[in-house]
Amino acid sequence: MRKSLIILVALAGVVFMACGGGGDKKMSEDIRFVTMPDGQRIPQGGTLIVGLISDVKALNPYISTTVQASNIESLIFMTLADINKDLLTYSPRLAKSWEFSEDRKTLTFHLRNDVYWADGEKTTAKDVVFSHEVAVDPRVAWSAIRWKDYITDVTAVDDTTVVFTFDRVYPYQMMDATVGPIIPEHLLGDIKPENLATAEYNLDPIGNGPYKLKSWRQQQQIELEANPDYYEEGKPHLDRIVYRIVPDRTALLTQLKTGEIDMLENVPMKEFQQLKKNFKAGKTDIKPYEFMGRTYDYVAWNTIDPEKYDPDVHTTVESFDQIPNPFFADAKIRRAMTHAIDRELIREAIGYGLLVEMRGPIAPILWAYDESLPRIEYDPEQARQLLSDAGWIDSNGDGIRDKDGRKFQFIMKTNTGNERREQACTLIQDMLSKVGVKMEIRMEEGVTFFDNLDQKQFEAALAGWSVGLKVDMTTTFHSRSVLDKFNFPSYRNPEFDRINDQAKFEMDRERAKELWSKAQRILIEDQPYTWLFYTKSGHGLHKRFKDVIMDQRGTYVNVRDWWVPADERKY
Repeated sequence: MRKSLIILVALAGVVFMACGGGGDKKMSEDIRFVTMPDGQRIPQGGTLIVGLISDVKALNPYISTTVQASNIESLIFMTLADINKDLLTYSPRLAKSWEFSEDRKTLTFHLRNDVYWADGEKTTAKDVVFSHEVAVDPRVAWSAIRWKDYITDVTAVDDTTVVFTFDRVYPYQMMDATVGPIIPEHLLGDIKPENLATAEYNLDPIGNGPYKLKSWRQQQQIELEANPDYYEEGKPHLDRIVYRIVPDRTALLTQLKTGEIDMLENVPMKEFQQLKKNFKAGKTDIKPYEFMGRTYDYVAWNTIDPEKYDPDVHTTVESFDQIPNPFFADAKIRRAMTHAIDRELIREAIGYGLLVEMRGPIAPILWAYDESLPRIEYDPEQARQLLSDAGWIDSNGDGIRDKDGRKFQFIMKTNTGNERREQACTLIQDMLSKVGVKMEIRMEEGVTFFDNLDQKQFEAALAGWSVGLKVDMTTTFHSRSVLDKFNFPSYRNPEFDRINDQAKFEMDRERAKELWSKAQRILIEDQPYTWLFYTKSGHGLHKRFKDVIMDQRGTYVNVRDWWVPADERKY
């Protein structure tokens, strides 16, 4: 045992009656308590059961791309430092301290000497260097690879000292250095980067965070257990976190109400408003957590023809010019689509007060948010005019526009199990039909849907982003990113690239905000997306879980601190 827990009291043979909804049962067990530095005496143990709408593909932070996977990985792996609620400052994690050089071109981290991988090996500076090498290797194709563009070198001075070198000074050096968890060099160093995506490790990861993977029954359940060697004294308090996969949001909501699961993220909005009323009236034990989250929904218009795209052939930015999408390569057509979609009606119809208007990609939680950006109004007549100007007319009177013998008929994909997106698709389908465009809806299971986005196999897709805490649109809209994972519509505009690149190096915030607004105006003009709405997070969690914090940093930002009163445990 590499550390000693502050176990002060052990009560043997105590019998407790669990409280709460269905499934309550008697239990007998030893209850351990820990006294925290602030004097709070907390019982150790208990289980959190979370409902998931779909399984994850991998639990390697440099391979996976979904929010669900990222949430779980945040419990298994550590980063160098955690960003604070102000989104400006950081708290120590693997790194206990750090300092910039006088010219701000090097950043030195001093690591803890008591952090171990779950197999017993110590986490060292070599792991930090290795993690950076994986992050920047294009053969790995990490989704956030562009965040590392200006880090020229990462060097381990000794086991606990790492130096990051930058080729320039800019506002987000600390964020770029700390983004991405640390993974074990001794377990992954012999795997070729091009083979990392299929490594067995991705299904059986060894991490160094507060929890470790105990079991994974795919499409059924992922079970984490507390890491007994986690460095923080007395943490985590909960023994287990279980993710139960139920590919039906209605069934998940029922399980939340009956107590079969303890937490459901993104409760369907209508039910979330009812949950708030019921909790306030004392009619339910499920506590609502509402906050301005990090997600927004959009329709992505693929600018290239998915049927002609070949990843082995189209390996350069320029090659995408050879395979334009017959519908959406033209920005005027994309604007016509946005004019035809009544986003305000969608928000009112399905939002229940939890959907916020958005006109560009910079989120309201970020300092560069600009509420004065131009709005493309709902204007079906303008949509019809733009379509006609581009040659799309209804030549045979069947109600569908056509051009050169091809009907304006396409497929909109989205993921199954997301009622909000399903409803939005149906509304959009009806709205587009009124301007002579036929849209079919195709629902795909989550893993398949996101794989198809990665492979650019879609015409239009209704999807969502969890936004980063850094103001930078390189990953999603820069020409340099069309071969990466997240610019899947293959949007390119040199003027946008130029302003985006200028903005992210601007140290003066007022000047930088002006540039970010200018870059967004280009995107609004070009409409690679139709931005539908920003989403307030509405999660439900049983009230027996204490000291819970959820905010724009994430659902599990302080899960190490969550605990359950001993007499309220169910498992």
